[in-house]
Amino acid sequence: MGRMGGGGMGGGDGGGGGGMMGGACYTYPASPATPGLVNPDVSFNRGIYMNGSMTMDDGNSVRIWGFTDGDGGMMGGGMDGGGSFPSPAMRVQEGQIVHSNLNVNGMMWVHTIHHHGIEPSMENDGVGHISWDVDGTYTYQWRASSAGTYFYHCHTNTVLHAEMGMYGALIIDPKPKPNDPAGTKRAFKDGPIYDSEVIWAVDEIDSRWHSLSWDAGTCGADVGLNLLEPDYFIITGVDGAQSALTAPGISATVQVGERLLVRYICAGYHPQEVRLGGLTADIVASDGRPLPNAVAVQSFRAISAERYDMIIDTSEPGEYIVEMDINDWVTGQTWGTAKTKITII
Repeated sequence: MGRMGGGGMGGGDGGGGGGMMGGACYTYPASPATPGLVNPDVSFNRGIYMNGSMTMDDGNSVRIWGFTDGDGGMMGGGMDGGGSFPSPAMRVQEGQIVHSNLNVNGMMWVHTIHHHGIEPSMENDGVGHISWDVDGTYTYQWRASSAGTYFYHCHTNTVLHAEMGMYGALIIDPKPKPNDPAGTKRAFKDGPIYDSEVIWAVDEIDSRWHSLSWDAGTCGADVGLNLLEPDYFIITGVDGAQSALTAPGISATVQVGERLLVRYICAGYHPQEVRLGGLTADIVASDGRPLPNAVAVQSFRAISAERYDMIIDTSEPGEYIVEMDINDWVTGQTWGTAKTKITII
C-alpha cells in the first residue's frame, strides 16, 4: 500500500464541484489589497477550472482541475474541455517585477497561487493556511530574482489540489547581455548555451483521489489522502504509457552536436528515478540555482518538488528511450514508469 508522505509541495468525498466554501475547515477566505503594489514588467491572469478531463492512453478519463490563462474562474474546461494540464506556463526574465492575478470571483471555492522556489513577502507567498485563501481576486507581486526552473501551484488543501493538477511550470530566463548572441538561450546568467529545450514535469495520478471534493479532508475526516496508489504516470500532462514518446515539447528530435536543455520537475509525491536510456547529461542547476560544477549522470533520483536543469550529450546519433520510475516512498516498490524519447540525427 502506498503511503503519502509530507511531500515537498506543502503541507468529504463525492464528485462534482465539491463542497460549499462555508463548509470547509482550515481555510481563511479573504481578498485583501496587495501591499506596496507597483507597476509590473509582466502580468499573468489566472482563473480556475474545476471540472476538466484528461483522456488517458487506455481510453479512460480522469477528472482534473487547474488554472486558466484568463481573467475569471469557470466550472468546466481543462484538456478535453479546451484548457490545459499542467496549467499554462509562466515565463519571465530575470529581474522583472511580476504580477500573478488570481480571480476566483463567482466560484464556491477558495484557492491560492504559490510560486515554488520564489521568495516574496509573506503576503505574496500564496500559502493560504498561514495567510489567506483567495475568495475573490488577489494580485501576487514578486520579483524574478534568479534565472532557472521553478513551478507554481495552489496552496489550499495543498496535497489534494496539486494532485488534481493545479500546477504549472515557471521559467525565469536570464536577462540578455549586450553583444551576447545567445540572448536568453542560456540555462542561467552566464550559464551554458542551449539550442532547444523540453520540460519534463513528471507526476503520478491516483484516479481514486480525482473524485474527491475541493475541501476533502479539511475538517478532519479520513478521506484516504494518506494512501497514494497511482495508476497513471504522466510527463507534463501527457500519459507516459505511450503518448509522451512522441509529444511535442516532451520528446525531442535534435541534430548531432546541438545542445538540448531538459528542465525536469518532480511534480509528484512519490520519489522518482530517471534513466536516460544510455545518454549522458550534465546537470547544471538544481532548484533554480546553478551548480558550481556540472554533474554528469546517466540516471538520477528526485523527490517531490525538486528541479534539475541538464544539458544532454547529443554526440551519438540514435533513438533513446528515457524511463521515469515512480517508486513508493516507504517500500521502494515501483508503481509504474513513464517514458519519452530523444532522437539524435
